Amino acid sequence: MASNPDAAGTAQFILRLGLATEDQVTECLLELPNKKVPGVDLVRLLERKRYLSAWQGAKVLKGDSEGYFLGGYRLLYRIASGSFGRVYRGDDPRTGQVVAVKVLRNKWMQDKQKVDLFLREGKLGMSIRHTNLVSVLAVGQDNKTGQYYIVMEFIEGGNLRDLLQIRKKLPPADAARIIEESAQGLAHSYQRGMTHRDIKPTNILIAVTNGQAKLVDFGLAEIADGSPGAGGSGSDDKDDNGVTVDRTVDYAGLEKATGVKPGDVRSDLYFLGAVLFECVTGTPLMPATKDRVERMQARRYQDVEATLQRNGPALGVPPPPLAVVARAVRFDPNQRYQTPAELVEALRACRAELKGEEPPAPGAAAPPAPATNRTPPGPKTLFAVEKNERLKAAFRERFKAHGFRVLISTDPAQAVKRYAEQPYHALIVDAGSVGDGGVDLYNHMLAAADAADLDLAAVLLLAEKQVELSLNANEHDRGAVMVFPVSMKELLATIIGMVPDDDADGGDDERGDENAGD
Repeated sequence: MASNPDAAGTAQFILRLGLATEDQVTECLLELPNKKVPGVDLVRLLERKRYLSAWQGAKVLKGDSEGYFLGGYRLLYRIASGSFGRVYRGDDPRTGQVVAVKVLRNKWMQDKQKVDLFLREGKLGMSIRHTNLVSVLAVGQDNKTGQYYIVMEFIEGGNLRDLLQIRKKLPPADAARIIEESAQGLAHSYQRGMTHRDIKPTNILIAVTNGQAKLVDFGLAEIADGSPGAGGSGSDDKDDNGVTVDRTVDYAGLEKATGVKPGDVRSDLYFLGAVLFECVTGTPLMPATKDRVERMQARRYQDVEATLQRNGPALGVPPPPLAVVARAVRFDPNQRYQTPAELVEALRACRAELKGEEPPAPGAAAPPAPATNRTPPGPKTLFAVEKNERLKAAFRERFKAHGFRVLISTDPAQAVKRYAEQPYHALIVDAGSVGDGGVDLYNHMLAAADAADLDLAAVLLLAEKQVELSLNANEHDRGAVMVFPVSMKELLATIIGMVPDDDADGGDDERGDENAGD
């Protein structure tokens, strides 16, 4: 693209790259004074309408013609990076599915060991599927750029480290649930002969939609023979395919001190116990250090049990989780939990004790909750807090077509007032439109619905620059946090999936598209 192009030239560049549709570009061109205005004006308008992400817009303005697509998936913006690779939020233009795309850094593309390790991570991920494991959808090398990539399901939210940085520590029951779910994912992989090898807070993702924990990054995983204490090939640095596998220093130090082979699942259980302690107390069980020599010393792991006995009660760890951590981090591997399934059962009993309930029998399913009618009375109603006129019109058209009476206001206070007068069934809060206070409104309305013993399907919409606010959104089984770009199809499916089926039809209500308090 020529330097300092006008809007017309920028439009052609964007269309050639396939970043926006012809209709979207034409719509924006018609809103500009003329096609000779600077191209940056068109890019900013496309960004405001959420047809381009800010990351894409910046690349367009620099004249970059590559790096927008990998393996047919469109990259939207970068969400994480490390020494090994970068992770982008992306989507599948063919289906609209939101994904995470992990890309090997260019500096490692000629390093066969790093390439093999990266591809191995993707292939291992594709071989296992579980609700508490991040699913890998595709792995390969892009034909055009030669870059290696892994496509994974996208988890709205952040990792456990992010959550702890914000909340400092978690209620013991919440911490036990997160570690229990992580152990369930580990149990599934272990049944298929794999251990994780890198359990730590950053590798436990927490979905803001329902608080569910998912293990990610099996790049260091070891292939085991299925029995506790078994290593992969008996070698410290080779797996059964002959690929050199990097081990985290803490795992190497623990396994050297305790005399077990790499791939021993009890090492994963040890570090799950350590993470549980950190969740409940906000303090690492072992002193944080980057000193490799110190992390390899046996005393670092030999002292853990004494540290736990001394600091656990002093930091207020209740007896049930304290007992779980104590067994998980025994220095003698034979005294720890021997399988992930054992740890799952222990955590299940721990949570029951914290609630004052009888611990469930091993393998017993939780009793079903009594059925109650929590559906608000009256026609099925959606309340949207939104300032964007285009989105207002889209909400009215699409949700009314699906049987909703649609109420819209630019004032968050109107959402509170209207719910007190007549509870509605669904809520959309666009924080990108109404500001960061939208998160507080989202949390408040879900709490108000619970206090009234009513179901409310609530969606919090965030702009890209607000993504960190997702960690301030309370976890709720009828709440969802979505980060733009979001298609109307995705939004509809999310709301409809959380609203109970009923025969109410608000599509013909004469007030079905009214403005509430505007």
